[in-house]
Amino acid sequence: MKSSFRAGFAALVIATSGLASACLQSTEPQPSQLGLIGSWNYTGVQSGPVRETLTGTLTISRESGTSFQGQLILEAVNSQTGEQRVFNGPVSGSESGVDVIDFDADVESAPRRHVGTIVQDTISGTWIGSSSGGTMTSGTFRVERETR
Repeated sequence: MKSSFRAGFAALVIATSGLASACLQSTEPQPSQLGLIGSWNYTGVQSGPVRETLTGTLTISRESGTSFQGQLILEAVNSQTGEQRVFNGPVSGSESGVDVIDFDADVESAPRRHVGTIVQDTISGTWIGSSSGGTMTSGTFRVERETR
């Protein structure tokens, strides 16, 4: 009976010490695994509901592990009327798979979610968002690292 009590107690001690160490993991920024910091030239097309061409700058200012944060400044030109508008906001994202970059840009009332593939100094893919009236917006994008 004593040996089964000791075995159970030892298992309990091991299990609770594992939980305690998991709770004590650092919240400090981790070394970057991405290498995205810097300025990127953004081009894109909003395909719906109104067609617009998009140009601007994506600036990545912080990285930790596979996550990053920054800022996106865009100019949109309505393809039919020529009307221009400028908007910007914070960006946060991560590498969600091998060479897949996934980030949200809070440039309007709701984030635009971008998912793209990175090849050397270029990320290209699609984005989707919604306007303040609930209308869905979508399009394509391409960002290229500015030469240093």
